[in-house]
This record gives sequence, structure tokens and C-alpha cells, in this order.
Amino acid sequence: MPTVTMTLEEYEALRSLITSERESEGASLADREMNQKPKKRKKSKYQKELGRQLKMLKAKHPRTKITALMKRAHRATKKALK
Repeated sequence: MPTVTMTLEEYEALRSLITSERESEGASLADREMNQKPKKRKKSKYQKELGRQLKMLKAKHPRTKITALMKRAHRATKKALK
């Protein structure tokens, strides 16, 4: 395998060329990624109320299983929205 020797100045020039090339590529990639940001979906009235009910139940019954609390929160939400 042949050996390549460079001076320190040549090496630094080569490194700066590589990093400047990467920066320009990275900038264009970042622009493309920013434009394709997915929109957040709007929370429904039901979902907001369910969150409130679940939070209240969790505060009252912290050791109860989440599945049981979800059932209770669902029932409470349906009553609250009537």
C-alpha cells in the first residue's frame, strides 16, 4: 500500500474543504426536513374532557390500575358531555 505524506497546511486545507462541503449538504437537508414537518391534529372536545377526568381519577386513586381508571374516566366523560 502506498504511503501518502502531506504537509500540515495541505492537511488543514483538505479538512476545511471537506467540512465546508458537509455544511452545505447539511444545510440543504435541514431545509427539506423543516418543510415536511407533520401537522399536529386538533384535540377533540371529548379527548380534552377524558384527559381531565383521568387526571382527577389518578389523583384520587393513584394505585389503581390504569385500565380500570380508563373505564371510569370514559363513563365520567360521557356523563359530563351530555
